[in-house]
This record gives sequence, structure tokens and C-alpha cells, in this order.
Amino acid sequence: MRSIHIRRALASVAAIAALAAALTPTANAAEPHKPAPLPGSHPDRATTESDTGQIPAATHLIARLYLGPRDPDGLDAFLTAVTTPTNPRYRHFLTPAQYERRFGLTPSARHRITQWLTSAHLRVTAKSPHYLQVSGTEGDFARAMGTSIHRYAGSGGTVQSPAGDVRVPASLSRDARAVEGLSFNVPATAQPLSHPEPHTSGQRVCSSYFGERPAPALPKAYGKTQTYAPCPYTARQLRRAYGVTASGASGKGRTIAIVGAYGSATAEQDANSYATLTGDQPFQSGQYRERVSPSDWNVTKACAPPTSWAGEQALDVDMAHGYAPDADILYAGANSCLDADLMDAESYVIDHRAADVISNSWAEVIHTSRPHLTPAVIKAWNLLFRQAAAEGIGVYFAAGDCGDQSPGAASGGFNCDPNTTQPQADFPSGSPWVTSVGATTLATTKDGGYAWETSMGDDLSILSPQDTAWEPIPGLFAFGSGGGPSDFSRPWYQRDTVPESFAHDHRVTPDISMEGDGALPVLIGRTDSGRFETVGYGGTSAATPAFAALQADAEQLSGHTLGFANPLLYMLRSAGVFHDIRDLSRPTAVIRDMGPNAGTYRFLLYTLGHDYGLKATKGYDMSTGLGSPAPAYLEWFRRHSGRPRRAPRPPR
Repeated sequence: MRSIHIRRALASVAAIAALAAALTPTANAAEPHKPAPLPGSHPDRATTESDTGQIPAATHLIARLYLGPRDPDGLDAFLTAVTTPTNPRYRHFLTPAQYERRFGLTPSARHRITQWLTSAHLRVTAKSPHYLQVSGTEGDFARAMGTSIHRYAGSGGTVQSPAGDVRVPASLSRDARAVEGLSFNVPATAQPLSHPEPHTSGQRVCSSYFGERPAPALPKAYGKTQTYAPCPYTARQLRRAYGVTASGASGKGRTIAIVGAYGSATAEQDANSYATLTGDQPFQSGQYRERVSPSDWNVTKACAPPTSWAGEQALDVDMAHGYAPDADILYAGANSCLDADLMDAESYVIDHRAADVISNSWAEVIHTSRPHLTPAVIKAWNLLFRQAAAEGIGVYFAAGDCGDQSPGAASGGFNCDPNTTQPQADFPSGSPWVTSVGATTLATTKDGGYAWETSMGDDLSILSPQDTAWEPIPGLFAFGSGGGPSDFSRPWYQRDTVPESFAHDHRVTPDISMEGDGALPVLIGRTDSGRFETVGYGGTSAATPAFAALQADAEQLSGHTLGFANPLLYMLRSAGVFHDIRDLSRPTAVIRDMGPNAGTYRFLLYTLGHDYGLKATKGYDMSTGLGSPAPAYLEWFRRHSGRPRRAPRPPR
């Protein structure tokens, strides 16, 4: 009886204490009805000095509210376990349904968010597991999100932005993570990272291997007669050089997704023609699939035209099929190059686990005089990549074709963002949850084997008016493999590999590299103006589907899904499975014959291994990453079908 009274007394004391705690304000207590700001939703560039006033309250706006995961700390812990090679939970991936049940927002949480929006007269016009799309007037958004929308004057013209940070109810701040669509008039856009050669007719001179055919009739460079560049590499040649042929791997049983914009109506036919022409096998029935909706395409001046993206698609499909000829290929074409549309295409693959690896040969930059990549978009992309890692999908992005992407590189580089304001890694390549793929210059032996590689970095010279010399020497920067520090903290898998002098505690790129030099391009097949043709293409766009397909080969040999590759790649840094690529010790150049109708620019001299602002050195470097996969790379997966015994240090 006495124990009952004691329990009642303790309960009373506890109730009084709880009531007192509830009535006593504390510095750390969250007030459930007080709005919480979404950091970064008011851009730093939108200053009081440049504020030209509020937009009309009746202005109609459309925005996306991106949703956060349930239990973000639990997701962090799960990702650490599932991607760390020696963890007992390594490769214990989730299905999309399991991910949604474990980390997706509950229906009740989504209902509360919807109630908050509709109570301010906003309308939910579209929804996905990742966002709610809402529309309404400026007044409606201001009422819901605690800030009006103003115009701001800038060097690139007048733009719009929230006048302060967007605010959401504190009780929803963990679930409603970012708002996109209210800031600026410059849409978030991406560009394909391929560099096609111009089509020219007539016979062109090229070498069957590096150094085969001298050009004695043309001026010397660096004191010696130079040779014609190798003919564009076919997928068949590249498979041999990187050890795929010897391994016997073909990607059988795996699926490679390629995400790009728009789509080509002749993609499968072109790939089959290319394969037949170069001695490979065309697709079997059902092996190639597309998910495109031309009636929904948003063809805008902000994007490269669909014909440019069609060339990118041809390059990606030919390389993926070439390196993994038995893998299934899914092309997911976004309705435009806008981030929102590309994200929809990417999320389709991830939400349905429609592929084992995803190749993305496009990029954009964060730091630009015409800013468009908002913190909201970056957060949304990174959460999507984390979901892919949880499901065991490897995501591969091209590292860029502009060296360090600095204004100096952009002043002459062919595939640079002219509005870049500082050296930087491209995005999404710089995300810590994707594998960044750089490009190299590959030379093969007389019998088609691997000879050497250097960094993809080309200085361009042309003939003088009298055709007596090359001008200038070593030339002007044309293109180079992208790389450098990103805006993200250094991930655990790079701590023991990337020198602090490179990283300064940031994620750096690239992670891995393969052939993609525009001076020694790969050969692809495409239909242009109704006519099928083969043409050379270069850039990290060529290297990215190549490595994604090589990963499909590795999965076939190991019998396991690899998922997010970086922790394993960095664990293998000392296993002898990569070519350690370095800059050339002496000037090395090739002459590219562009064909008789190229006129003054028929003959071009490319000085190789001159990446802009980046050096290829011993060990990891920001031009080629860990290097390129040697034949021992695929052999390692054949011999190690179980869990590796060593691992990088897990994240703190």
C-alpha cells in the first residue's frame, strides 16, 4: 500500500516538474508555432542596395517544396554501413519500397505540410516522393512562407528573390527542407559535356596507332616532325586497351541507365548501325529501352538544342553498349535541361530501381555571375543521390571539360561556362555521393594494346598564314578534364588518399578517369539531317558512360551489386588496379586532319597533357583522380566476389 502512495507522489512530482518545464522558457526549446527559417533561401546576392521593390502581389508563381527524409540521422548511419566495404551491413541495400517505408515521409507528415500550404490558398499541382509542386500568387506565397518576393538589380539584369529567408512552421522544418522556384529569373540548367568534331567530307589522314604516320609536309613543332593523330577510337579498340576483352566480361544481367535531355528518334537504329560497322553486335530485341515524352518537351533557349543532346545520347549509348555489350540500356530523357526536369528523369530510375548504374554526361557550375543553382536544388540533388546509394545504385557524373573551370580557362576553352567566377568543381560531379569521372588522353600500341595515358588537356595551334609554322606554341587552351575542390566537406573515403594541400577539407574531383580526349576522340554513329554518319566525339562525356559500363562488367564478374562505388575505389588505391597517370615529361603533340573542306583550319596541332590549372602527378591528383582502370581492375572483381577485408576510415 505504501508503494502505491510513493508511486502516486512521484507521479505528482513528475507532473509538476513537467508543467514547470513547459512554462519555463529555455534557449533550446523549439516553439512549435514559431516559423523556422530555411537557410540559404534568400540569396546573398540579393542585397538591400540592389532591391528595387516588391513584385505585384497578384503575380502568379510556381515553386517546388522539397521534402526531407524521415530520420535523417538514421539514414546517415545506414549509408555509412551499407557503403563501407568491411561493415557487416555492406551491400545490404534497400528496395525502393523499403526505402520509402524506412526513410520516406509518412502520409500524416505530408498531410500536415499540405494543410499548411493550402491554408494560405496555395494549390498543390503535382507531387512525388521528393517534392510538392505548388502554385499561387505572390501574396499567397508571402502569407505561407513569411517573406515577400522582390526584384533586385544586377550586372546580368533584374532578377527576383525572396526578400528574406523562407519560413516554415517549426513543427514541419525537418520535413519541408527547401523551396525552389522563387529565386531569380535564370533557371537552373545543365549542358551536355561532349565535344563533337565538325562534320567534314573528303579523305582525312590519321594513324592506326599513336605515332604511326609522320607529317613531313607540315611544319615541325618542338624541333621535330609531328605525326598525325590516331583515327577516332572504336568501342572495340577501347575494350581491348582497358582489359575488358581479356576479362570476358560483357555486363550480362546488369542494366545501365543514361540520363540526358530530350531524345533521338533514331538512337537505337544508330547504335545498331555503329556496332555493325565497327565489328560489334547490335542490340538484341528489348535490350535497349527509352523513357521519353516528346509532347512534353520544353525546348527553351536556356538549353542546348535537342540536336546537341541527340549527339550526346548517341555518344553515351555507343560507349555504354560498346564496353558492356550484353547489358540492358535504359535512356531516360528529361523534358528539358532544367534541373527540375533532369531531376524527374533521374528520380524515375531511382524510385523504380530501374538500373544498377546511372551515367550522366552533363554538368553546371555553382559559382557564376548568373547564379541559378540554389541551395534548395543542391540539397534536393544530394538527397536523391543518397537514396540511390541506399538502394545500391551507382551514380556516375562527368567531371567537366574545362580544367579547373576558372575564368582563365573559360576565356578560351571550348566547353566552359563563360560566366564562371572562380576555380571550382562542376556540379553534380562534386557531390560527395556520386562518382566523378574525368578524362584522359590514351595512346595504344601497334597491336592495339595499352601504351600510355596522360591527362586530357590540349593546347591548340594553327598554321601561320604562310603555312610555315604553328602559331602559337604551345598553343591556346582548348579543353581539359575537369576537377578541383567542391563546396562540400571532405568525405571519409578521401581522407587517407587526397592530400590536404588539394582538399583543404573539401570534397575534390575527379575520382577516376578514362579516355575522352577531344584531340584523340572516340568514334560514334549518329543521324544528322536525316543521314547516318560516324564522327569523333571527345570530353568527359565519353569517359563517363565508359566507366559506368565498366562497373556493370565488374558487377557481372563479382556476382554482386556494387552500389555507390567511391569507398571501394579509394580502398583499392594501393591494390595495383589503376594506371597512375602523370603529365608527360616532354612536349608531345599530334596533328589532326579535319578534312579537305575545313579550309584554313584543315590541320590543327594539339599539344597534349596541358590541363588548365590542374596537374597529373604521382598518386591522386585533381586532373585524373585515382587514375584509370588497368586490366587488373576487372580481374580484382573476378577474384574478390566476397566482402573486402580492408576499408577506408568511416565518417566521423
